[in-house]
Amino acid sequence: MPSSTLDIPVWTPPKPTQQEDLEWAQLSTLDLSLVTGDEFDQIPEELVREADAAFRRDGFAYAVNHGWSYEQVLRQFAIGQYGFTGVSEEDKSKYKADMLGKGSFVGYKNQGHWSINGVKDRIEQLNFGSQSFAPAARSSLFPAALQPLIPEVEEFAKFNHDVILRKVLNVLSLVLKLPVHTLYDLSREPEKRGIDLLRYAMYHTPDKADDDKLGGVRLQGHTDFNSVSVLWSQPITSLEVLMPDNKWRLVKHADNAVVLNLGDAMHFLSGGYLKSCIHRVVAPPADQAQYTRLGCFYFALLNEDVPLETLDSPVIREALDGRDLWAETRAAGKKIPTAGEWERERVRRYGQGGAKKGDDGHEHEEMFGAKVTHYNGERAGQRAAITA
Repeated sequence: MPSSTLDIPVWTPPKPTQQEDLEWAQLSTLDLSLVTGDEFDQIPEELVREADAAFRRDGFAYAVNHGWSYEQVLRQFAIGQYGFTGVSEEDKSKYKADMLGKGSFVGYKNQGHWSINGVKDRIEQLNFGSQSFAPAARSSLFPAALQPLIPEVEEFAKFNHDVILRKVLNVLSLVLKLPVHTLYDLSREPEKRGIDLLRYAMYHTPDKADDDKLGGVRLQGHTDFNSVSVLWSQPITSLEVLMPDNKWRLVKHADNAVVLNLGDAMHFLSGGYLKSCIHRVVAPPADQAQYTRLGCFYFALLNEDVPLETLDSPVIREALDGRDLWAETRAAGKKIPTAGEWERERVRRYGQGGAKKGDDGHEHEEMFGAKVTHYNGERAGQRAAITA
């Protein structure tokens, strides 16, 4: 671990909930230590089968034995905590992400940028892009208070990309019956061509009236914009996933595990074979209500210039069954968006009131000829997803 001259407060994990009547999502657990070889291309068939079932059925899975110690994990949460409590509001504003203009999360996202049914969010974010770590970039994008910690942040980002993501993408390439390096080849050299995000997020407790108005939903149901999301498990029970039976279930904490889920890009590349799962953040159980939820995430994207065109393999052709996910886009004479274009447009639009409520009670909007659905309100119902 790179040394830091900055002594920051430790992060003490909250106590796990003791509430017994919670409905947990039964997710598969993938052992990443089984992926070996200098190029992480030695992968047992059983792991491929497990990943196939998990990401085709649920879109979510736990991963363990990833190679990062729990002590290192706690240090990253401490850095995230300091990013919000050790930086002035003036600096957070000065280094604010240009989400509406550039469609970029890099920098600080303040509370209240998003809105659900007129209620503004209470979520702060600090985002580091994969091209944020060059000396000139880091000095201009982040406040002085964070500069001594950036080498540690960079090392963590590299571990997420070079180890966890690479292993997962190699497994998924085999799931799709493609050459093992196919998906990772679309994500190489993130410091030059990538738009991945390492994110720290702090979820503040809303006013009771606002929380009641939204039924305890604090981040609306959505699919992620990217290829693979890596959530570093933390004890506050707030993440819900919409399971195949159309019921929301909570994701249970596991020490030093990560929770993986797939995003829009993987949906498009796989012809819908791999599931981009709807998930959301809700109020925690009563015995955790006093805590502020701190999150640590790595959102991996394909390289900026990679078109979100469906790949070709027997598995993908069977999943498509003659369909074209971009038929409307082609019919309109428009080009298929790249990973960068899709990401920027979703960042610009998310939570800005542009989606319209449909007969199913959910909110819908069109992007590049594909339809995006935001899931709000009731605890269960018709599954919403990207369609084309």
